[in-house]
Amino acid sequence: MTVSSRPSDAAELDALGDADLARAPGAGEEAVVTSVEQASSLIRQAILSGRFVPGERLIVANLVKQFALSPMPLRESLRKLEGEGLVEIVPNRGAFVRTLDRHFIVDLFEINTELRVFALRRGIRAITLDKLGELRALAAAYQAAVEAGQFRRGLRLNRDFHAGIVALGGNTEALRLFLRGWELIGAFRLRFGYGRGRELGFAREKHMLVEALHRQDLALAEAILRMQHAAAMEDLLERFALVEPDSTPRREVRDDAAPTH
Repeated sequence: MTVSSRPSDAAELDALGDADLARAPGAGEEAVVTSVEQASSLIRQAILSGRFVPGERLIVANLVKQFALSPMPLRESLRKLEGEGLVEIVPNRGAFVRTLDRHFIVDLFEINTELRVFALRRGIRAITLDKLGELRALAAAYQAAVEAGQFRRGLRLNRDFHAGIVALGGNTEALRLFLRGWELIGAFRLRFGYGRGRELGFAREKHMLVEALHRQDLALAEAILRMQHAAAMEDLLERFALVEPDSTPRREVRDDAAPTH
C-alpha cells in the first residue's frame, strides 16, 4: 500500500514534545519533573517506534544505560506510561511493554474525537472572529506544509489546529487529555505515515470545519469531525502492523546483576 509521506527518522518526536504538556513544577521539583517528562518521552518513542517490542521487559538498570538518566525518574516514567496504557506493571515481575492492538487505536481515536465534539458543543456559541482567524490561519499553514512535503511541520500544525478546537470548550483538563492522546496518535503517524492523499483530505476538512464554525452550524461541524475521525482511523489502521494479544510472547531482556525496579 502506497504511503504518501512519512518521516525519515521515526524515533525523533521533536514536533510533539512533552514540554507542551508538562505541568509547572514547584521550585524544589523542577529537575525531577523535567527528568520524568524526558524519560517518559524517550520510552514512549521507543515503544511506539517499535524499538521496544510488545511483551519486552523494561528493566530500570538497562534503561539507565540506554538513556543516561537516573533510576528515580525512569521508575516514575514507567508508572506514568502505565497510566497511558503503553506499559503493564506486573507485581513481583516488573514492567513490560503492552501489546498495542487494533482496540487500543480505536479507543484512542474515539476518546480524542469525543473531546473535540464536547468542546464544540460547549464553545461554538462563544467563538470570536479572532479565534476563527487563528483557526483559519492554522488550516492554511497546514495545507501549505502538506503541499510542500513538510511532514513534521504538518503534524505539528495538525495538532495545534485541533488543540485550538478543544480550547474553545474552555476546559483545561479536556485539553490536557486531548494533547496526551494526540501525542500517541502523532507518534504512530511518525512511524507509519499517511495514505496517498489523506493529508490533503485533512486540509480540506479543516477549511470546511472553519466555515461551519463561522456559520455557527454545530450539526455540520460535528459531522465533519466524525467523518474525519472515521477516515483518519481507517487510514492509520491500514498502516498499523496489527498484533493480536497472544501472538507475541514476552521477550525478557535480562541483566542479572541489575535490579528490576
